[in-house]
Amino acid sequence: MQPPPVVLIRPEDRRTALRAAAARQAAEALRIDAQAADAAGRHEDAVTLLRQAAEAGDAPAMSFLGARLLIGRAAPLEPREGLRLLQRAAEQDEADAHALLAALKAAAAATAAQQAIALDHLERGADLGSALAQGQLQLLGGRVSPDGTPGAWGRMRRAIDWTAWTRPPPKRVLSESPRLRAADGLLTPAVCDWLVARAQLRLQPSRGDDAASGAASQGRLRRPRIVEFDVVNTDVVLALVRARMAAATRLPTPAMELTQVLHYEVGQQSGPHFDFLDPDVEVQAIDAAAHGQRIATVLVYLNDDYEGGETVFPALGLRHRGRKGDALYFANIDLDNQPDRRTLHAEAAPTAGETWLLSQRIRDRVAVPAR
Repeated sequence: MQPPPVVLIRPEDRRTALRAAAARQAAEALRIDAQAADAAGRHEDAVTLLRQAAEAGDAPAMSFLGARLLIGRAAPLEPREGLRLLQRAAEQDEADAHALLAALKAAAAATAAQQAIALDHLERGADLGSALAQGQLQLLGGRVSPDGTPGAWGRMRRAIDWTAWTRPPPKRVLSESPRLRAADGLLTPAVCDWLVARAQLRLQPSRGDDAASGAASQGRLRRPRIVEFDVVNTDVVLALVRARMAAATRLPTPAMELTQVLHYEVGQQSGPHFDFLDPDVEVQAIDAAAHGQRIATVLVYLNDDYEGGETVFPALGLRHRGRKGDALYFANIDLDNQPDRRTLHAEAAPTAGETWLLSQRIRDRVAVPAR
């Protein structure tokens, strides 16, 4: 048996490898220091350390900082720089950067070619070990189990039927004036479970709008907890859900505000309110003039194992409750494009169990993030 060949390493190659290893260790140390600074509330210091780590070529630092800069969370609002960092991280095959780029590309995908780019990122993220990317491919591709062979995630990706998500679903008329429609089975139970699981990670106490000023206040009601999915917390699944709601309402996704998921426990409710921006309330009138009127709302029932919890329209004498995956949507304005006060509505408290509800408000122009 022949001995293995001797591989000679040139001194200069060895020195290069040692320098590269030292640089990686230094960048990783900067990233760890940034995490410590964040934990201590020193976010400006954390951003500085992350910038240094990114400049040193640390892909996880690029990905983490890029996400923060996109939305200005505990960081300056620098979306172009944030996107550039995410793209650099993806070029270095950072798994989570691919997963986030997949979501960003999916949210803006208007053509088959753009959809393919989003799914390319999702597949690559899954190949590199992103649990988020893998979970989405399993959900969207029919939960085909990967067999460990090359291309398993790709087979799931090719099973995704993007066109089906944008096919208008059947609907039922609940009211012609004001316009209320029901779309049964808008989402599958599996997609509902995915949205609930994603929301559970980020729930916060909700805040209502003071009727006189538009200012946020807790009020006396026991309100639900809520999460808003910003561009960093979104994913390809949610992008497709928004495309599905656009197909149902025939309103474009760029006019949608941030998607919300609300969680109601026994005794928690949303009191009677309007979703339109009231022209008689100065703060809301200014908002509508600057960013557009809220012309429609979509509600999707994400579970049905509870009692009570109906959506109530007092002026119409209507109480509605959908099954898991069913949607209710209504116009907040009348045929003259004026706020329709008959759309006053409330979410009744569950009397047993808990309620998970997706809420999507849609404006008459490209939306800004909800306040």
